[in-house]
Amino acid sequence: MLKKVFLSVFVVVLVSAFCLGYGMLNLKMNSVYYAQYTPHSEGVEPVLMEVVSNLHWIYTPDAKGIKYDYDGNNIIYNTNFSGRDTAFTYYYRGEYEYYDNGSLTYSFDNRFKFIDVWNQRTLKISAEPVDVSAVKRDIFRVVQPVVDAQPEPFFNLQWIYDWVNKDRFN
Repeated sequence: MLKKVFLSVFVVVLVSAFCLGYGMLNLKMNSVYYAQYTPHSEGVEPVLMEVVSNLHWIYTPDAKGIKYDYDGNNIIYNTNFSGRDTAFTYYYRGEYEYYDNGSLTYSFDNRFKFIDVWNQRTLKISAEPVDVSAVKRDIFRVVQPVVDAQPEPFFNLQWIYDWVNKDRFN
């Protein structure tokens, strides 16, 4: 009798741990797919946030002109869309940066709100006005091949993703 109870509890714990582990893995590996359909506040860019913050977990296609750097910070380099070197970076302190041809660095906070532009030629923060929507369009062009390559999840857990990230994106 005691063996049956112990075995039943063990099986329930094992199955629960497997389901929880699979669910967490599913949410990480398919985060870019889910981010495309999640509700979010204006100005917040869930797809851009997820594509670099979860670069270790998502599918990264081997495409010409695109390189990935997982060493330290997550970085996607793309030389295809404009013929110039561009990069989109996620720092583990929760900030995002977009490097435009090595001279300007656009910084965003953890909710993808624009912070400032660093000019590497003058080594100063630029005081010139910035078209943030144009910068975001450029960032999308950098990461678009990676976003397009994301597969649809076998088990769609969109509702869990939305529930877990509701405060982060709103």
